[in-house]
Amino acid sequence: MTNFLHKLLLLTGLALLPILGWARGIAFSEEMHGYAYHQGEYRSVSVYFKVVIDDIDAWRANPQHLAKLSGELVFDRVSAGSVSGSLQILAPAPGAAPGRVLTYRFQGATVQFIGIKHVYNDAGPDLLDDMTTLRGVFQAQGQAQPSVPDLLKGDAWTSELQFEWWKPTTLWNFSWSFSTIATPWYEELAVKILFLKTIFGNLAKVLFPWAI
Repeated sequence: MTNFLHKLLLLTGLALLPILGWARGIAFSEEMHGYAYHQGEYRSVSVYFKVVIDDIDAWRANPQHLAKLSGELVFDRVSAGSVSGSLQILAPAPGAAPGRVLTYRFQGATVQFIGIKHVYNDAGPDLLDDMTTLRGVFQAQGQAQPSVPDLLKGDAWTSELQFEWWKPTTLWNFSWSFSTIATPWYEELAVKILFLKTIFGNLAKVLFPWAI
């Protein structure tokens, strides 16, 4: 009987490992293109990010949970290259501002950036633009950065980058860039769909019909 109980406990423990031992994570790629008014001139800018959410359940439960950013910055007439930083996904907008905010912070060898996507809670026709427009400020390393409330007021940002959702190739590359982290094989699709539904809501089925 004792041997049977030991085996039963062992099997129970193995069955619970996905719940007890794994923090289900997800990673994906995102690229944006646009302009920045920097050092007295308008310049073209492109960013190519890998975003890593180490624990999708912790992220959904806590809007302050940070994702990691890493990638490449292409900045006209500015020494750029590799960048790294953080992405705060869909935290409540501060103060009396409506909706939620995605806050991007990253830095490279000579520049730093802070920017936001301001997503309103309504489901109006501007939701796609809210989700895909990043407004912020590029600065030399070490300068005092504007706050998120300053960026929300609309008078502090000097750059605008777009996730070009209207291009089929962009949506396709984004959708198929997803990979799970420390996730059992039988939960991989569920985690990907969970992320898309959390971010895009009902729009997820419209934008990513091949993924959902």
